Amino acid sequence: MRSVDSFKGMGERLEEIQAAREQVAFTAFSMLEERLSDFSNMLVIGLGDRTRAVWWMCMRHRNLEGRNAYQVIADGEADRLWEVVESLCGTHEL
Repeated sequence: MRSVDSFKGMGERLEEIQAAREQVAFTAFSMLEERLSDFSNMLVIGLGDRTRAVWWMCMRHRNLEGRNAYQVIADGEADRLWEVVESLCGTHEL
């Protein structure tokens, strides 16, 4: 019975972590929309909806050396990120 309780506790904790991750992801994207609105708009249009854009920004990408898009921006490589997104979305510089 004790192991069932520990799995229940782990499940609850994982749900809490997932909820916190979602909140941070959407807050970060809201900040992106304020600071880099052209970029965030292109990403939303290119990927089809805001939720996909939110999660794309959080994912680690092989073509970004395993970093997520926020890390690329923080490293001062926003131009490189534009190139990746333009390629992904099939657009050219606006």
